[in-house]
Amino acid sequence: MLDFNNPIIMLMVLPFLITIIGHGLFRYFAGDGLGHTLANSSLIIAFIITLLIFYGLPGLPIRTNTDQLFYICLLSLCFGFIQDRYPKINFLSPQIHIALMILVVFWIYANNGEFPVIRADIFALAFITIFAIILFLKLEDSQYNDLQAPVVLFWTAVGLYVVSKGSDIPLSENLMMILISALGAYLILNFPSPKFPFGASALYPGYLIILSVAMQMYNVDPGLAFSLLILITIFYMENIINLLPVAYATPVIRLLLPAVPIGFAWFFS
Repeated sequence: MLDFNNPIIMLMVLPFLITIIGHGLFRYFAGDGLGHTLANSSLIIAFIITLLIFYGLPGLPIRTNTDQLFYICLLSLCFGFIQDRYPKINFLSPQIHIALMILVVFWIYANNGEFPVIRADIFALAFITIFAIILFLKLEDSQYNDLQAPVVLFWTAVGLYVVSKGSDIPLSENLMMILISALGAYLILNFPSPKFPFGASALYPGYLIILSVAMQMYNVDPGLAFSLLILITIFYMENIINLLPVAYATPVIRLLLPAVPIGFAWFFS
């Protein structure tokens, strides 16, 4: 019998089960085509439900990082769901995606920092915003390239979990456990070949969860900046693999290579 009062069970098993059940429900009620397209939102729904159960209902005005993350997930999930359902809507342009990244970066800062922004924080926000946009566009470019985007998010979440564990940041640990479990369930459901597209419903909130947690970790301990920068290389693993001789570009190498930057990030955390 599963004990959902156990934090490990709550944070790992619950989102895993909700993701799988959600995929089945979307497939059953929305049908073969649309159901497969929209089912990717199940992993974010699983994240939100687990977040609510573990941390409680968010308040207004927003006071905690988990409250803010709930609204970021909910709004980006709705935005992504509309794009998955109606992909030809004009207002869903690349410029809107970039604006979304900028707004989220400054919204996250506003919940932890003070205004007016001091000079040092302005430069930090500028670098974070530039990296956030570049990495998002990189991820979006590989969105429908087999399972590349969810694999990148999965390993980045693992990296953030390892760094937060090594630096004793419990909130980031818990949030990454939920995301790792939900993404893991999605990847299992798509094994050995992709069945459910990784659409905007999962891409936008999934990336913003990563971004939010990384910024929160930096806010707690600015000394983690180097470790967080190392984890950025996970987004370029496919490019690195393509530089290897064909004999070395094996499935095992592809699976284990992200462990290298994760190990270095943990070492410097």
